[in-house]
Amino acid sequence: MALAKTKLETFVSPDELKDVLLDFESYAELLPEVSKVDVKERSDDAALVTFHVDISFAGFDVKTEYTCRYEIEDREIRWELVDSPSLTKNTGKWVLEETEDEETVAHYESEVETNLPIPPEVQALFVEESLPKLMERFRDKAEDL
Repeated sequence: MALAKTKLETFVSPDELKDVLLDFESYAELLPEVSKVDVKERSDDAALVTFHVDISFAGFDVKTEYTCRYEIEDREIRWELVDSPSLTKNTGKWVLEETEDEETVAHYESEVETNLPIPPEVQALFVEESLPKLMERFRDKAEDL
């Protein structure tokens, strides 16, 4: 699947948005496709997290899990796939940029590849439709705090 890139603009500070992005335990409430999250390890600069997901899209129903290792820096969060029965690649990053008025522009990119029998055009359509919703959910949660 191609690299997905977008950006999110919000009136909260980079630190406030970062807190929301790193609140993995809340992902099951925030993101409808995430049914459960297990934070296996966590420190100030890293995390190992397993996500259990249920996705229904275009006649396909996918129930799977994947584990990613996160590297956390001051203004950047990167992740890489460690294990999954159905994903062969899941890498990405958030780069948080503070604006002159102390708000945030967050640059997001990710690349996911799967071994599931789902046509590439359906996978691309899923990303195209779900990415804006993902950005809205993170922005709304940060702005509601």
